[in-house]
Amino acid sequence: MNNNTEKSKPTIFYAKNSESKKPFRSATKKTTGWKSKDDSFQVKPKRDRHDRIETFKPRNDKSAFAKKSFIVDLNQSKLPIENESPWQKKLRTNEQTPTFGYDGYRQRKEETLVYSENSCKAVFKHRRTAIVKLFITQEMTYQFKELIEWLVKQRLGYDVVSSEQIGKITQTQHHGGVCLIVKKRIPLTLLDYLENNSDKDHDCVLAIDDVNNPHNLGGLIRSAAFYGVNGVMLRQTNLLDSGAAMRVAEGGVEAVESIKSDDFVASIDMLKQHGYQVIALLPCQVKSITSSELHQIHFNKKVAVVIFQQINMKLINSANIVVHLKGNDNMSSLNISVATGVLLSNLHK
Repeated sequence: MNNNTEKSKPTIFYAKNSESKKPFRSATKKTTGWKSKDDSFQVKPKRDRHDRIETFKPRNDKSAFAKKSFIVDLNQSKLPIENESPWQKKLRTNEQTPTFGYDGYRQRKEETLVYSENSCKAVFKHRRTAIVKLFITQEMTYQFKELIEWLVKQRLGYDVVSSEQIGKITQTQHHGGVCLIVKKRIPLTLLDYLENNSDKDHDCVLAIDDVNNPHNLGGLIRSAAFYGVNGVMLRQTNLLDSGAAMRVAEGGVEAVESIKSDDFVASIDMLKQHGYQVIALLPCQVKSITSSELHQIHFNKKVAVVIFQQINMKLINSANIVVHLKGNDNMSSLNISVATGVLLSNLHK
């Protein structure tokens, strides 16, 4: 046999396990082995597949094996045909996915997603320390140059990804090419809010009850921020952390304080005790409920506006004034966010 062929073969050793294995064959069956010099019968040890150890000698020569190319063709889904590497299936030639675990971050209670241009800019303006990571397309990097520079200084991560990948992260196509992972805000109690704003002569609180649609909620928050509302009170403040609500609010969520209330009736009584005028806005005119038109109302310096989609008689009875917007036969009511904007515009005057 050729000597070169013998040298190219790997050197194979067999190692014995330290623990002796119990024979699995019956004692009555014939065993294979050999006889030693003293004529005693020796059982031939069985080789386990885990005992195989392959040792390859390093190659210093420029053999045909060393000359083979192992360059991965990025435009092809597989390696060159001449290279039959056992690692071929382990090479990832597909498009790189973000380092963001979609389900992992969504399951965390302390973090949420913020997307769209204005919402992300508002987060960077009001609470940049809450930012965890940024995902952005190449086209949007120029508009967020200051944010990227700040992330680099703070040693926080950011990924430049495609629009399709941000769509997978946000589960929507209306992301605007930018997405932030941010820490959720801790809501205030009504007592803490009143203590923090006790020195203000003018104040407005928006109490939102039973508005669960994120688009309507986002529209309400946008109107509240536009007309200078300082606090928004909800039963479930986590609704403000919805990516859709923050996108529709266009950054307005960052401009108002989040107030959590488990008992709206008790909260309204507390507001009245602190000198707030409580105004309940009906979604439409109801004959069984005594209400006034908007132009008939005289607003105080401190006002709390109660908003609801389904009429809550307990809240109506707790209010100082009940207001409705007069429509016509063609349209008797407005969208809840639009109606709130009309009321706040008159309050702002």
